[in-house]
Amino acid sequence: MDHMKQVADAFASLEKNVLAKLDGLDFKQRELSDEILQLKQRGAMLPMDGLQRGNATLGSRVWEQIEQNRDLLGKAGRIKLEIKAAGDALTSASAATVASGGVGSPGDIKIVGIQHGLPQRPAGDISSLTYSRYTGVEGNAGVQAGEGTAKSATRPVFTEITQPALTIAGYTVISRQALKDSAELKTAIDVHLRNQIGWALDAALMDGNVTPTFSGLLTLATAVPSAFEELADAASEGVSILQESGFNPDLVVFNPQDWLQTQTRRGTVDGTYLAGPYLAPMPTSLRGYRVILSGQVPAGKTLVLDSSQCELLICEEVTFEIGHTGDQFTNNLATILGEMRVIPTFRSAGAARLMTPAP
Repeated sequence: MDHMKQVADAFASLEKNVLAKLDGLDFKQRELSDEILQLKQRGAMLPMDGLQRGNATLGSRVWEQIEQNRDLLGKAGRIKLEIKAAGDALTSASAATVASGGVGSPGDIKIVGIQHGLPQRPAGDISSLTYSRYTGVEGNAGVQAGEGTAKSATRPVFTEITQPALTIAGYTVISRQALKDSAELKTAIDVHLRNQIGWALDAALMDGNVTPTFSGLLTLATAVPSAFEELADAASEGVSILQESGFNPDLVVFNPQDWLQTQTRRGTVDGTYLAGPYLAPMPTSLRGYRVILSGQVPAGKTLVLDSSQCELLICEEVTFEIGHTGDQFTNNLATILGEMRVIPTFRSAGAARLMTPAP
């Protein structure tokens, strides 16, 4: 019994020491985080800032390349680097309160935008892609009527599609002082660039484009009036229809407001939330299928698709040029022009269904 007490006391002492050490480490980590934040707010470059990182953001890449090519920009007045925005000038006054309050910017949410739900792969520097789209079947397989009798003939039908690349582009005007003033201004530009390009890309993929031509997933999808009144049930019906057609549906696209209504719907008997407890995290899936939000989906409808039949080829990563136009040189301003090129593909007709609930 004494041995057991000694073991218990030893574990209690060890636990106490470990907790004390953890508290000390937590306090030290907070100190270091505060010091790093202060350095960033002053625009100081940290030791690892010059290294390329696999998870570097658009803004950080802009900042690093500007720092590396600042002499060239000063001499030539123009540089082109490997990374859309409004035309209003961003000046150093935009970050005048960086040291005390920082610069506000919206967040980057990976659930918003159909591009986040589609497979992506690099496609090199190409301007168009020709591929075959599956459009149906001729004939049907069947049981042979007997030995020596003719067998049933069947074959898939394809349509050749030539899809030009879509260019998503835009620019922002910024003062040359602001390029040096603040790392937080860099972060705001980063989020702004990413969101603007993302919204434009989402609209092009969903609604289509005129020049170059792309029909858009909402047009390419097969419209289906559902037998169910609830949008979530209509989505499940779309999954079933795709499965019966030989597809493997894995993605459901909602309008953000419709998804909010689905998440907050209550039972008619006890009034509890159907999506889970009141304070539980909001779900990002529907009955096991991933949910993506797009403001381009018509209100009251949902798009169900097999994402393996839809692919987004990245012809050119986001690139940008910095230079002067008009009297910007004498006004100490510079234009940042950013663009990217993509080729959307839709490889099988019937791989997407636009579900409309019953009235």
